[in-house]
Amino acid sequence: MSPYIIAGIIFLLTVAASAGVTFAYRAGRNSARVSSEQQDANDATQSAEASQQMLDARTNGIRSDNALLTTLDKGDF
Repeated sequence: MSPYIIAGIIFLLTVAASAGVTFAYRAGRNSARVSSEQQDANDATQSAEASQQMLDARTNGIRSDNALLTTLDKGDF
């Protein structure tokens, strides 16, 4: 075999290996980003649900007439 053919084969193998490593690295980064974004979305959903439940409890909570009038007079509601 000619040294040029051997050098060409080595070059092609090096390019293929580096392309494979680059592809795997980028796929791993994308997977990590998707997982992180899903976790952030879940956290935001839980926070929104908790806030809604707190608002519902404050709005629809059982109160006596005096407690409701006192709250309204203070302007805290």
